[in-house]
Amino acid sequence: MEKSAISEYATAALACYQAQCGGVATLDREISGFYGCALLLSGSAGDVVVKFGWQPARAEQEVIGLSRLAPHCRVAMPDVIWRGTMMVLGAQRDVLILSRLPGVAPWDVAKPWANPEHTAQQVVDVLLGWHAVSDERGFELPDGGFVGDLLSAFDAWTLPLHDYVQSDASPFTQQQKRAYALLWQQRQRFLAPLAGMPSSLVHDDPHAGNFLFDAHSGELLAALDPCDVAFRHREQDIFHLADVAPELQLLETYLQHYDAPKGFTARRWFFSLWDDVKHSRNLRWYDAQWFDDKLAKLAVEDAAFAEFGSKEASHA
Repeated sequence: MEKSAISEYATAALACYQAQCGGVATLDREISGFYGCALLLSGSAGDVVVKFGWQPARAEQEVIGLSRLAPHCRVAMPDVIWRGTMMVLGAQRDVLILSRLPGVAPWDVAKPWANPEHTAQQVVDVLLGWHAVSDERGFELPDGGFVGDLLSAFDAWTLPLHDYVQSDASPFTQQQKRAYALLWQQRQRFLAPLAGMPSSLVHDDPHAGNFLFDAHSGELLAALDPCDVAFRHREQDIFHLADVAPELQLLETYLQHYDAPKGFTARRWFFSLWDDVKHSRNLRWYDAQWFDDKLAKLAVEDAAFAEFGSKEASHA
């Protein structure tokens, strides 16, 4: 986002704070993210984060997600102070005011990490706590219902993504459409090793960037920014662990506590590729090279996708 646009959101955030919190605030930092922008404010009525969302109803999903995860979280998560809408730059935006928690993002922690193994275990312990929470009804559907088997739930969440990729209006290349058609055709094979396993409460985007740490010690302080929280399979959560701060080896640490069924090295890319389509569909985001590179990583692990591999992408 352009700086001028961020400044408009900062002005709106300060006005929102005064109206909803009854105090005066100063802007400490502006952060533009994938689903919105966050304004970190210090104020006389308390320090807060004001978030403006790009996707309609995303704020509601975050509120619901926080309420579901927080009771099972061993570190702090933000409290919701206010949710509403504001007109900014000619667009009606969802707005959240959240309590501001101590800590910094992983890229702002002093490097090298003081105790990376300890930090990694702290993050993994948070996920293990969430994933230990199951629902006897099985796996959650987009409408809040449940089914007993993972494949049926996966189909309910993923068929709209498949249809989006294959549509005439989709930005995906013909080769990518063929790859995703094969992914869809092969879904039962990918998911079969997970049959009979329980559901888990998932954050849906638990990479290191959605946690806060002590700037010097690297101690884990807080968890943030849930996406589509639901009872799904834990493997639909843990592939995110490799997305940010690879030096922490979060995924490797998690796998020390989870005996992944056969096929995980390919299945992680299977889940990740569909997750990327979700984000593309939500915000009309698309990066051809990004998808090609990830398909190439799947091709390295699964011979059925060999035609979609490339020497350059597979080593990216």
